Amino acid sequence: MVVYASAPVQKVIGEFEIETIIKDELEALWQQTCAYAGISKDFFFRYFSDKSCGYAIQIKKAKKYRQALCLRSDFNATPPQSFMYLDVVRA
Repeated sequence: MVVYASAPVQKVIGEFEIETIIKDELEALWQQTCAYAGISKDFFFRYFSDKSCGYAIQIKKAKKYRQALCLRSDFNATPPQSFMYLDVVRA
């Protein structure tokens, strides 16, 4: 997965590999992820307020780029609303 930072940065700042995707009831999901989520319990439950279960991505390996990349010129893409698929060729 590549990570795009929205305004004011508006650049691709890194990438990560997915270890697993967790699906669980909200209280159980919070217990599994709270130490690593980077958000408050209040925010978590407000975000999932109308849901009975939620999803979390467990990151396997992350890499922050030394120099951020431009989505338009480096990937020939425009910023998505939530996610998009990229055809990335690694050298």
